[in-house]
Amino acid sequence: MNMTDALEACKPLAPAPHVLHVDADDTTALILATLLVPEIRVSRAATMDSAAARLENEQFDLVIVDADLPDGDGQVLVDAVRARGCHIPVLLYSARQPSLHHQAHAYLPKPWTSPRQLWQAVCRLLHLDLAVQR
Repeated sequence: MNMTDALEACKPLAPAPHVLHVDADDTTALILATLLVPEIRVSRAATMDSAAARLENEQFDLVIVDADLPDGDGQVLVDAVRARGCHIPVLLYSARQPSLHHQAHAYLPKPWTSPRQLWQAVCRLLHLDLAVQR
């Protein structure tokens, strides 16, 4: 190994993409975090209000949202984000079918989506290499 290769190997890795998972269901949150971590940092919000606050104060690379939240419709949250001019990718991951006018980039039905389908959808939305197969 020459000096250039050694210096290149010492460079810090790029930070992992940061995902906000908006879902009130603890089991779904645990499964999703287990699937994505450590390649992807996952933060969770269980309500629309907490998600809106986090989106206001933090940077995320992707939002995964359930349409059925205890304090409202997750699709309304997505519409509000879009109305602010934020074009962050959104994955609607819900048991409820989205409306025809939903603002999400992708939809996966839960609980029928396989872990592999979820991983692949997240990688596509984050423009990550799909070579790391789950």
